[in-house]
Amino acid sequence: MAYKSKAALEAFLEVIKNTDKTFLDPDKVIDRQGHIDGYKHIFNLLRSAIDFYLFNDPLRPKLMLLADEYQKLLGDNVDSVYYFTQLRGDQEYVIKGKRYDSCYLSFTVYGGSPGGEMVERVCNSINHTDIEFDPDGSFQIKLTPNPKGKNEFKLDADAVNMLTREYFFDRFNSRESDLQIENLNPPEAPLPMSDEELARRIGMMRNFFEQTTWISPLPVEFPLNDFLPPFTFEADQGGWGTVDNIYCFGRFRLEEDEYLKIHFTSPPCNYWGIQTWNFLMQSMDYKNYKTVINKGTAKANDDGSFTIYLSHKPMEKENWISTAGYKEAIMFCRWLLAEEMPQQPKVEVGRL
Repeated sequence: MAYKSKAALEAFLEVIKNTDKTFLDPDKVIDRQGHIDGYKHIFNLLRSAIDFYLFNDPLRPKLMLLADEYQKLLGDNVDSVYYFTQLRGDQEYVIKGKRYDSCYLSFTVYGGSPGGEMVERVCNSINHTDIEFDPDGSFQIKLTPNPKGKNEFKLDADAVNMLTREYFFDRFNSRESDLQIENLNPPEAPLPMSDEELARRIGMMRNFFEQTTWISPLPVEFPLNDFLPPFTFEADQGGWGTVDNIYCFGRFRLEEDEYLKIHFTSPPCNYWGIQTWNFLMQSMDYKNYKTVINKGTAKANDDGSFTIYLSHKPMEKENWISTAGYKEAIMFCRWLLAEEMPQQPKVEVGRL
């Protein structure tokens, strides 16, 4: 007997088998550590593909954790907590919650093809400034094709998934929001999964897995020991960014006795942060190294600007972050709800 699930699984296994071509490509010029990270990232992608598309259903959605200290992908941030779920544009959803210590909370709905492919656009970006909260931080919002009242927001016909984002100045000593999502018109209890349905979900897993490798590893053409100019994320550019963010990428390569001195000014904003990533858009080992600094933890200069130091060895500087043992990797900045475009950070190389 032929099973569609078997054919779908074989197609998925073929994608997995060839994944290392994306980071072993000699044109990428990624170092040996980057190759090792690439092989490890295969398992991060596999785990997320299973969670998001095998164990998740837009008719019975669940908020699935995107990243933790081990599971990292899609540009995780040490200062934030993300959840993912599938959606369908012909449904209505209620998100209930209670907010505690975050400096930013949002719900970004993405549109595109419903087969696990890379999302094509931001359909709706709802952050805490758009939501009416009760005095104790409780709230309820509705995603619906026909919004009519307060805390009701448009759910477009091509909506396929949603990311929640919550940022903290001191994440590990803060309390994240209580969040849950519910379909207002859930179907009857499901029957055992059919061969056709399992094959469909395996195909979605394959698409998500494969197309995520299109955006990671990141280009190594980023300027060495410098940053590109900051840029806004546009709603129609594709990918899982947010229109509330301004992003800025750079790349470092440091010897043991070298450090980077990063100087910048920040416009008024809800949050800014600088952290280190590997080439797979994964945060460094933040459990054992100090790999991020933000608006709430950095000390400003007398003129209101900031000077951040990056090195292998600890420096007696208040605004210091670690390379976490990486000789070469990515520097990443982001500003949330900035009132104007930040200036490009200035970088100098020094010796200890």
